[in-house]
Order: sequence, then structure tokens, then C-alpha cells
Amino acid sequence: MSFSAYSAPHPQTRFSAEFFQHITLADGSHLVTNNFLPSILPKDTVKKWLFTPAIPTTISEIIVASDEEIPCLDDMLPITQAVEKAYVAEGARSICLQIGEKIVRYHLSKIWLIVGVNNHIYNLHAASMLLARVESASLLLPDLIQDLKLNRFSEPLAGFLVTQTPIYSLGCLLDERWAMEDVLNARAELIYFRRAADNLGEEPSFVFLPTA
Repeated sequence: MSFSAYSAPHPQTRFSAEFFQHITLADGSHLVTNNFLPSILPKDTVKKWLFTPAIPTTISEIIVASDEEIPCLDDMLPITQAVEKAYVAEGARSICLQIGEKIVRYHLSKIWLIVGVNNHIYNLHAASMLLARVESASLLLPDLIQDLKLNRFSEPLAGFLVTQTPIYSLGCLLDERWAMEDVLNARAELIYFRRAADNLGEEPSFVFLPTA
């Protein structure tokens, strides 16, 4: 069996790439508000790790539980860089990690589930905060809020010609946070087309140049 086939999580597994692709804003809010997402441990929590030929069979070694504490992306990076070579050259089928004082074993596919959670957990929180603000401040009509909830949290904002930024990125506009570059590009593009619409038949008075 190839490395990609062995190490790829099943598409229906919770926290797989396919799982995140189908999460709507409503789903994301449900996961966040009900604490159905794993906790990310601080950097350097993983003390040691070792690939082994043993094939894990227990559920806890294969999936990521909603209440599980998992390593951060920095701790997982050297593992993801070495795992394919270990599979091919050493016959590795699992990895043992010392996390604090505890020893755990992961199926190689669980590595990618953990990476997926790390990649998306911040964005899910941003999407949840965004939806909460829209609802609490009644920024849209009730029917439109229901429509908004059905959008995938990672779906690009609709109606833009150049800017391709996901919905969750608007969460950076809440509280005192740094505004993301793509969000500023979206705002600039919106201003450009509004000015053009207000002056039909005339050349726009400025040029919109996205930064990326």
C-alpha cells in the first residue's frame, strides 16, 4: 500500500480535510460554542517521538476526539517532514510521542487529522464570532442571516472580481485585531465599484491595485 493511501484519513472521519470542506457557518458556531473542538497544547509539549512498525487498532489511536488535547503545529512540523521517509524506508505504521509525562501512539493518518485541526481551529473561532456579531447586532434581516448560516465558513466572499478571501477572514474586523490584507483588498475593491456605480459613464477617479 502506498504511503498516501495508508496515511490518508477516511473522508468521513471527523476533522479530515473533507470534514472541514463541508462545515457551514452554523456548523462552525455549533462546534465552537459547545466546545466540540480539541485543545491545542503549547509549543514544546512533545518531548520525544519515535516511529514504530505497529499498526494501531484502538479508536483513540486513529481518530481525534472532540475533547482531546493535541500537539500544536510547531511540534508536528518535524514529524510531518519525516513521516513519509519513515513509512517507506523503515516500515513505520505509527508514531509514539511523549506529551508531557504521557506516552501516546498515533496511527499515521491521525497526524494529518491533528494538522487539520491546527490549520482550521482559529478560523472556526473567527467564523463563530462573526456570526454571533451579525446575529446580536441584527446586521442582516432574519431570512438573510439564515441564508448566511448555510454558507461554508471557508467559502470565498461572493461578488468580488479580484479578491478571493474566505468568509471567516471577516472575523479580523471584530474587537482590536489586525485587519487581514485580503480583507482590506476586499474593502478597496468594494469602494472602487461603488464609486464606479455612482458615476456611470465616467472613468473611475482612482485605480484599484490589490496588494496580492
